[in-house]
Amino acid sequence: MDNLQVLMLSKKRNIFCDYAETILKSYFKANEFLSVRGNIGDYLDTELYWYNPQYIISFVSPWIIPENLLNSAQKAAINFHPGPPDYPGTGCYNFALYEGTKKYGVTAHHMEKKVDTGNIIMTSYFDVSPYESVETLKLKSMNHLLFCFQQIVHQISEGGVLPTSDETWRRKPFTRREMYKLFEIDLSKHDKNEIEKRVRAAEYPGFSGAFVTVDGYKFYFPYNDGEPIVN
Repeated sequence: MDNLQVLMLSKKRNIFCDYAETILKSYFKANEFLSVRGNIGDYLDTELYWYNPQYIISFVSPWIIPENLLNSAQKAAINFHPGPPDYPGTGCYNFALYEGTKKYGVTAHHMEKKVDTGNIIMTSYFDVSPYESVETLKLKSMNHLLFCFQQIVHQISEGGVLPTSDETWRRKPFTRREMYKLFEIDLSKHDKNEIEKRVRAAEYPGFSGAFVTVDGYKFYFPYNDGEPIVN
């Protein structure tokens, strides 16, 4: 695939990844892009390392892209992160709600070996409502992420120079361990307000959310076991 312009990595069974793939199809011929989709835990085919595309795009990808694959991109490897520069890493929605942020957004950035550390290309922001949930925050973020995706894919297709943002990441990326620590409630230390903040930050349809640990056993707060709007 010597003329491969874009290699896009994204998640299966995600409607916003469907939209992103459709946008990509509107800008490139079938032999100019390759869309690879998977689930968390799936094996990433090492044959992809030999394609040497002009651009690698990670859009809600289930994989942390290995450094040798990032280096195979001739021009740029770009990630679309569903959080602003204030919230890099895992659990961006959760930490934003817990901290009570009034403004949230998404970030397109160059990928480096360490996640959510590369130079920022562009951001898109929106206000956070008083009754925001993780689910509604994620839904709004995905729409803004598609906006950034369309802007950047258009620029790539025109052979233009990618935008450069003046913004920088404002903290180290959150880890999955830190996110699960946020979900844990200590009844001996946390007051009613703190418990409510943590329950709100952890709640997402289909996932168990906040919990307390007693004698090594986890007991989860009541949660919505329905299907989420966004997977």
